[in-house]
Amino acid sequence: MAAQGKHREAILAAAVRLFRQQGYAATGLAEILEVSGAPKGSLYHYFPGGKPEIGEKAITRAGETVAATLTELAASAPNAGELVSRYFELLGGWLEQSGFRDGSPLTTTLLETVPEHEPIRRAALAAFESWGAILEAAAQRDGISAERSKALASMAIMLIEGGMIQCRVQRSVEPLKLAAAEAKRLFEAAQT
Repeated sequence: MAAQGKHREAILAAAVRLFRQQGYAATGLAEILEVSGAPKGSLYHYFPGGKPEIGEKAITRAGETVAATLTELAASAPNAGELVSRYFELLGGWLEQSGFRDGSPLTTTLLETVPEHEPIRRAALAAFESWGAILEAAAQRDGISAERSKALASMAIMLIEGGMIQCRVQRSVEPLKLAAAEAKRLFEAAQT
């Protein structure tokens, strides 16, 4: 990767991390630059739209990371219920490892920006749709109808995002464990 390209990546990685930990509003451009180690001029070179553009790209990046993880898990999980369970287990481990400082970069940012920042909303919608498509495909492989697969995938995403908030508040992974068990039961009960 060219030196200049690495600055863009460093800025995005720093933004994703900071938004996940402290939210969009509490994260300043100076802090993103400090954490990224990128020179000040690179921020507006790569992100001429400033913080809103960084927010949009950070949401896109975080969404792609989750989609890649779900795709990887889907390749080895025997069914959609187990896929969801394994992902929730990963999330719980990450939350514990961070001392419950990390949250969802999507939800944390969206609560502060939508509906004022339409590009951020669209990036999040695309992320949620990509996650849903992966979960729907896994459910359909289990013989679950397209309509029911869509509903179950949507429910799983809501449990992921809401579960992470509950975990941070309670400083416990128990909400994700409960959500994982219930989601797995619902997916398995829907199999034909």
